[in-house]
Amino acid sequence: MIWLFEREGKRARLEVLYLAPDQYEVRFLDADGVEHIEHFTNAADAGNRQVDLQHTLVRQGWTKTNEWKL
Repeated sequence: MIWLFEREGKRARLEVLYLAPDQYEVRFLDADGVEHIEHFTNAADAGNRQVDLQHTLVRQGWTKTNEWKL
């Protein structure tokens, strides 16, 4: 799933990927084009990290441009 965010004309992207059983990634592409990747062994931890990052972005003034995309 992909979530897009905007702030002051800049964009950021947050993705959660299921790679294989017990393999998940949370990817964040920041406004400067730098990609940050975190690895998880279960869906709950990956989902919790995704929610945490979304809340952090909103607190920093970022706005979701849409709900999510597959």
